[in-house]
Amino acid sequence: MHTTTAYLPPVAGTDPSAADVRLFCFHHAGGAASAYQGWQERLGPRIAVLPVQLPGRERRAAEARFTGIDALVADLDRDLDPVLREPYAFYGHSMGAIVAYNLTLLRTARGGVPPVRLMVGAYPPPHLLAPITDALDLTDEQLARWMVDTGGMSELVLGYPDWVRSALSLLRDDLRVCQSHRPPPAGRTLPCPIDVFAGDRDPLLPLDRVAGWAQHTSAGCQVHTVPGGHFFLHESSTLLLRTVSLLLASRSGRL
Repeated sequence: MHTTTAYLPPVAGTDPSAADVRLFCFHHAGGAASAYQGWQERLGPRIAVLPVQLPGRERRAAEARFTGIDALVADLDRDLDPVLREPYAFYGHSMGAIVAYNLTLLRTARGGVPPVRLMVGAYPPPHLLAPITDALDLTDEQLARWMVDTGGMSELVLGYPDWVRSALSLLRDDLRVCQSHRPPPAGRTLPCPIDVFAGDRDPLLPLDRVAGWAQHTSAGCQVHTVPGGHFFLHESSTLLLRTVSLLLASRSGRL
């Protein structure tokens, strides 16, 4: 049973109703809404940052986790619908990218208001298989090392077996969500612009694959390459947030 509101309350002193746009942020596999800590302060009051917290972590730790993307986005659509009013935008990182894409797809299919921009980071286009799902075949020891190597976990954490087991259980369920995604029918596009962010050293996403996002929108697609690996949102946060701010200010999508 999923009953907790999906998005985090606004940062103290921030009034979403007074902002120019609401930015809903979706976290990576094995992660949580805290990945977007500090974004509100750095983006300023014109953008209301509302990180989305999936069940089974942080303040929603007691709730059962999803393992299928269709059920997850249907739940998010019901929960977020009252606040998804123009103007709003999505940013999703890694797993969060394919969740935000599928939520946008569902909402537009049923006649809902689409986001003014769909911004996705560190994830291949929806018609391609995501290499992160290959990690489901790894043993726990291998998966823990994979998390460290991709920047998703500090090596120091490996010294705490109970924490590692909990983190791996969460990650495996999230990877099942990614694995359950199916490519959309050919020719089905979104009516909003898509902005793709890619780390220039991301071992999980070769840069020659990201341009394929363009075939999933009828409103234009831009690729923004930033320094860093799979978690460039931490490594190059200043550049990322500057670009996000400019894109949301312009609305036209042309810097």
